[in-house]
Amino acid sequence: MPADVSFRLLVDVSRWPLVIVTYEGRPSNEALEAHLEEIEQKVLAPKERFAQVIDQRRGLRPDPVQRSMIAAHQRRMADAYERCCVGEAYVAPPELRGAMTAVFWREPPRYPVVFVASLDEAIAWAQARLAEPPA
Repeated sequence: MPADVSFRLLVDVSRWPLVIVTYEGRPSNEALEAHLEEIEQKVLAPKERFAQVIDQRRGLRPDPVQRSMIAAHQRRMADAYERCCVGEAYVAPPELRGAMTAVFWREPPRYPVVFVASLDEAIAWAQARLAEPPA
């Protein structure tokens, strides 16, 4: 399936340790790979505690190759996620929830994950996780 010509992948760390990742459209495989590398550099490389909000409200379902790419990223970075990520809150339509569930079957996350109805709810959940004392 071809990539959507209008897509956006954004990793916003301006509210660190709250990270907001936005997906709009469907990127090419090359753009997705670059995006995953950006997460590794901006979010995981600092080796600091963080929580992520994943805004997929305008995203399109990743194809099987892209789901494999995401699972491979999760597997490769599993120790960093386990050590630093206090949780991820997804705001996603049902078809994207299903796609992420498929990714999680391949590579189960080592941190709490929730699917919520709104961006405000996701941010509140992530902030509550960050407010908890480190384990």
